[in-house]
Amino acid sequence: MKTHRFITGKKNIKFGVRWMGCREKVRVGVIGAGILGTSHVKFCMKHPDVEVVAIADIVKEKAQKLASEAGANAYTDYKEMLKKEPLDAVFVATPDFLHYEPVVTAAEEGKHVYVQKPFATKVEEAKGMVEAAEKAGIKLMVGFGMRWYYAFTAAHVLVREGYLGDLISATMIHNDRIDVPEEMWGPLSKSWARNSTIADFLGSHDSDLIRWISGREAETVYARSTSKALGGVTPDSYNALVTFEGDFQVSLNLNWVAARSKPNLVDGVLLLYGTEGTVQLSWHGLGYNVVSNEGVEVYFNGEVSIDRLFEIQGKLKEEGIESRVVWETEWGKQERNRNRSRGLWIPSNIPHKVKHHQGDPQAHFIHCIQKDEEPFCSAIDGLRQTEIVCAIKESAKTGRIIELKR
Repeated sequence: MKTHRFITGKKNIKFGVRWMGCREKVRVGVIGAGILGTSHVKFCMKHPDVEVVAIADIVKEKAQKLASEAGANAYTDYKEMLKKEPLDAVFVATPDFLHYEPVVTAAEEGKHVYVQKPFATKVEEAKGMVEAAEKAGIKLMVGFGMRWYYAFTAAHVLVREGYLGDLISATMIHNDRIDVPEEMWGPLSKSWARNSTIADFLGSHDSDLIRWISGREAETVYARSTSKALGGVTPDSYNALVTFEGDFQVSLNLNWVAARSKPNLVDGVLLLYGTEGTVQLSWHGLGYNVVSNEGVEVYFNGEVSIDRLFEIQGKLKEEGIESRVVWETEWGKQERNRNRSRGLWIPSNIPHKVKHHQGDPQAHFIHCIQKDEEPFCSAIDGLRQTEIVCAIKESAKTGRIIELKR
């Protein structure tokens, strides 16, 4: 047995935890047999180094059906599964507000944990999950899958390499159709949505992405919410102004009441402004597919040479992202368009293969277990995301500016 030393900042605590040899199969269990739990099982079934051992869901039929497909054992009580089965790790795919108990219990049983976003819907629970992972010496990864999207990876690279200069502001719009809260996981009156918010469901992605792209922490939050279309069961939308370190101002616009006839279930826009450049990107499409302008566009202030654009193109390609250099093409208009028409375009309809951290969140989790590495999306990332989202909810409720103190 290999021992793991976790540095808490107060004292060194030594725990006995079984780490995987790189040739052993990782034996996993899945808690929650819904849409995301099924996705985890399908991934694990295809991975050569993973064995699906057990699946738990409070709905017996769902657990049995998914377990039969995976050749695994079915449980209605995840605690029984954790005690009986020889698991190395678990994927927690319970509703947003039901992450705390299974994560803490799994940690106490010495299992590595991959938990869906949002990490938690309460700061106290997020802190408890972090503490449980530290005490047990297990790996706790948050499923912030959008960090692997080609568009956000491109934005991260552009900021990391300094191509945009100092960040000034950003606007992020993220929408779901109204059938997501009303129907996707059951009627609104009985579903998970009444115990969650759009700030938790999509805002968890957005707050994490801004932290990762900018490399900065949030300092203050001011937000407002509306409650009209969903009858007050859960807020329709949130609009938040989040100030990050270095006076980086971020506007987050979140709603899940987009029209039912809209062709895309979810869509979004990010506008990112720096002292030397601008990035505008959209994902999942914003309208009818025939006119949707999905992708990433990058522009620069002042002169930019074609060699500089090729340099940036090369940096993106190192991350598995294909881009196109944009140069003046209209004869006679070069002078007028000099600053506006030189940049990069990253289309959505060409094959991108993001390379960082195994190119996939679930594969990265398995890799971390096998190689004894810390997850890219850590428990602390989950805590910071929860702090921002909970501040958004609190500010919208109280009308106050919330200061994030750590």
